[in-house]
Amino acid sequence: MGKREIPLFVFDKNREHGIGECDFVCCTDIDNGFIAKIDYTNEPEGVTERTRIGKPNNGISLRIEIKRIIGKNPDDATIRTLMKKAESLYVESSQMKVVEKPTDADMINFLDILIDGNKHYLSAAGSDVNERNTILSSLKMLDSIKHRLIELSGN
Repeated sequence: MGKREIPLFVFDKNREHGIGECDFVCCTDIDNGFIAKIDYTNEPEGVTERTRIGKPNNGISLRIEIKRIIGKNPDDATIRTLMKKAESLYVESSQMKVVEKPTDADMINFLDILIDGNKHYLSAAGSDVNERNTILSSLKMLDSIKHRLIELSGN
């Protein structure tokens, strides 16, 4: 089977794995494949052999941390390049396209992206109970708006 007969990256974004607010990516490259955890941090931008932390946005950076190498002949430079590509695809898939006249489905999808994208603030809040409660209230309100929109649109 050739390298590109299957997707190069497979993202798990359902967050139902029960280990906190993170997603996963599997790189299926034959020689340099890996499984990595994707989460958010307030650490500075940087790259190591097994971790990539992107440019901060409002003090929060995307972190990709390799948990397992699955490639047959791993090369550190190629793996770093693949982590950068995975980061770009992840960020691109998490952003909403600008739509002139959004449909109900567009608005529901936007709310899903907004909810998922803001869950990382819970872990960033740490032990600050007031901040956590504010974030939880906001997430609950966004989810309620989404469900009301679903009811009204008949989906």
